[in-house]
Amino acid sequence: MEDINKKNISIAFSCLILFAVISVLSLFNQLVFLDETLISWLTEGVPSVVVSFMEIITVIGSGEAILILTGIVGVYFLYKKMWNHAVFLIVLTGGGVALNFILKILFQRERPGESSVIEFFGYSLEIPSYSFPSGHAMRSVILFSFLIYLAYRQLENNTAKVSAAAVFGGLIILVALSRIITGAHFPSDILAAAIISIAWLNVCLFTFRVWGEKKLPVKSTSSI
Repeated sequence: MEDINKKNISIAFSCLILFAVISVLSLFNQLVFLDETLISWLTEGVPSVVVSFMEIITVIGSGEAILILTGIVGVYFLYKKMWNHAVFLIVLTGGGVALNFILKILFQRERPGESSVIEFFGYSLEIPSYSFPSGHAMRSVILFSFLIYLAYRQLENNTAKVSAAAVFGGLIILVALSRIITGAHFPSDILAAAIISIAWLNVCLFTFRVWGEKKLPVKSTSSI
């Protein structure tokens, strides 16, 4: 268990350093060439049908979709009396949304396309929606990475584990690509979002594992 905790901390620390590097480079406009090159490579000559498909895919990473998916997973945890998992999910996803909002306000990077405001279920909050890091990417990476982790912890069949990883991993990649192809984000926004999301997931895993060991008399059949 101690080795697992050290691994979580090492991953989180490494990701935080990498995120800091990307953030500084972004602030000093040192990623413009990389962003423009990747955008050109990913969008040049893309058929309209692919763009339309990506516009559908990008909805998966929206706040509304992630909230619904999180609710479904949360209800499953409550039904199975997996109380630790339910609390963990709320902290992980809720904290991730708060972290993304704070980072967007902190960096205030303009989007590659037209500026927009934050909307939730069609209601405009009249708050500027900044670009760095991508909210869609962060929400997707946080939730689907956790589901991959959970699948490997809970499922016994190796085929099921690999299948779950392929499905959720594929969704992460598709949502990330959709944000670039639809012109909503720079590639560096996506990269930064993925890195800070992995850091946040590992911080939560470490914190809940230590907290559970010291404070909770676990009664459920499984633990984080």
